[in-house]
Amino acid sequence: MTRKPILSALVVINFIIYISLGLPDSILGSAWPSMRETYGMGASQISYLTTIILLFSVLSSLLYTKIARYFTTSQVIFTSMILVIIGLGLMMMTSTPWVLFISTLFMGIGQGAIDVTVNHFAAKHLPSSLMSLLHGFYGVGVSMSSAILTFFLANFASWRLAIVTIAILEILILGLVFIYRRHFSEPDDEALDYHNDTSQPVSQKFKLSYLINPLFYFFYAIEGVVGVFLATYYVETFHVSSAEAAFFTTLFWLGLMFGRFLTGALTRFFSDRAILFGHLLGLVAMSLTLLLPPGVYTVLTAFMLGLAMSSLYPLMMMVPNRIYSEPIAKQVISYNVGSCMLGTLIFPLIFSGLFKSLGFAIFPYLICGLTLVLFMIAGYIFKKYQTI
Repeated sequence: MTRKPILSALVVINFIIYISLGLPDSILGSAWPSMRETYGMGASQISYLTTIILLFSVLSSLLYTKIARYFTTSQVIFTSMILVIIGLGLMMMTSTPWVLFISTLFMGIGQGAIDVTVNHFAAKHLPSSLMSLLHGFYGVGVSMSSAILTFFLANFASWRLAIVTIAILEILILGLVFIYRRHFSEPDDEALDYHNDTSQPVSQKFKLSYLINPLFYFFYAIEGVVGVFLATYYVETFHVSSAEAAFFTTLFWLGLMFGRFLTGALTRFFSDRAILFGHLLGLVAMSLTLLLPPGVYTVLTAFMLGLAMSSLYPLMMMVPNRIYSEPIAKQVISYNVGSCMLGTLIFPLIFSGLFKSLGFAIFPYLICGLTLVLFMIAGYIFKKYQTI
């Protein structure tokens, strides 16, 4: 097979793998009101499950570089997807709470490892335009699973059938990965050879300065913070209806997904630096518009808030492979993913405490403040490494 068909096949497979990444992510949020009745659990106990998923996702993402020394990319992806499918199977086949907790452990480990693997592979082998498109397909996966759950809950009152359908989709994607497994072996083989090259032992020592890029992703948890608190902010501060506030959150996620597809097109005309800083400026402006009382324009505000955030995750993920050698870049990317998950776990807890003490009116100021921190970190990275 020639180089071009292989690359084209890998691009399509990466699109599909990113859809599989998003498929499990909306299950608990969409199905929990029905699931908790089956399991006899309280509404607030969903936080325990999401915490387990995040903690084990962080752990598996940080251990990725050690795992990658012994397994190829296809083996890591294949094993991770099997773990996710096992988690889905346990979730749908039991009504015992402790089994549900075990299922989230499997899903956390699987999702963390595959997230780092496909991000590293895509950042190394694909251009910025395709990297942004890939992350757009993650949004497609989240939207698909939410739609599947809505369909089965509305028509059959069954969250189990929805999870069966999602699991079948994951199995089909797993089969596709197995068929094309040889095309994913090359990157890790190269990394292993590079790692065993004793002619460069000193240059491969990991330095504290390499953590500046993961620090950006730690504060990028702003995405999860907005997704969690945007609806509550409008309800508590402006007393809009719950349905209207939920609609604003939906528009935020749609803006994020659409923006990543748009970023893929914009990279053909603008540099990554120009797009990234343009989006950061837009995010500052959009966070300040949250101070305005809701009106017809709020529909656009919520959408534009997601749009302004859309390019940050995929474009900054390209940076490590441009400024570091292969083994260091792989490690930095694993820390990127782990740091983002850690921030997603920590910041909602911090914000909850602040909202309890000071009220939800401070929400726009906190979002604006985190955006300014992202602005400073990105500015430092691009100033220090003039070639990116």
